[in-house]
Amino acid sequence: MTHKTWIPAAIAFVVVIAAFSVLPTTAEAGDGPWRLRLFAVSMNPTGDEVVVEGSGERISFDAGAGYGGGFELEYQVSRRLGIEFGVLTASPVIDVLIDEVGGISASAQPRISPLYAGLNIHLTPESPADLYIGPMLAYVVYSSFDLVTDPWFLRESFVAENDFGIGINVGLDVRLGESGWLLTAAFKYLVTTLESSPPGEGVGRTDLDPIIFSVGVGYRF
Repeated sequence: MTHKTWIPAAIAFVVVIAAFSVLPTTAEAGDGPWRLRLFAVSMNPTGDEVVVEGSGERISFDAGAGYGGGFELEYQVSRRLGIEFGVLTASPVIDVLIDEVGGISASAQPRISPLYAGLNIHLTPESPADLYIGPMLAYVVYSSFDLVTDPWFLRESFVAENDFGIGINVGLDVRLGESGWLLTAAFKYLVTTLESSPPGEGVGRTDLDPIIFSVGVGYRF
């Protein structure tokens, strides 16, 4: 997919920066190396088409934001370099038009839960507003879900496969005075594919590629 080709280049760029970031080997005096963040998230898939394996049938869909939460833990190995682990979950809305003439549509809300690891490059570590950026790797857990028609409320169950994904993370931690408390916000873009099917039928595949916004609180210790 052409819209994904910039991801490897962005990761390579960040890795080069990381090589220089590890040179200072101690965190700023008075700062603990750990950061715990708790946050609410908004997840909005950017994909718009399902391709059915075998038949090649293409089904368009609209995606709406889903809301959820998560947490992450970061360890700063130097003043500028941190290693992060986290998990988040949300259930975006997928709307499919089945019959335009009859006005029949269907919707689903699969739960999407990335478990991820990231490399954070802190660009302004001495500032009260600490901006960071870095690549992330994720194992994405997809729940099974029901596709429900409107207006008849008929249901068809789908089984989903989990997937690996890569992405980029941009975040900001704002210190609250001299305490360890932080206000935190982040933007993530994750490249991941959802594969699902009703029992005994063809597999549908779509590049969901969600944009994820988060806001919350953190603590440094």
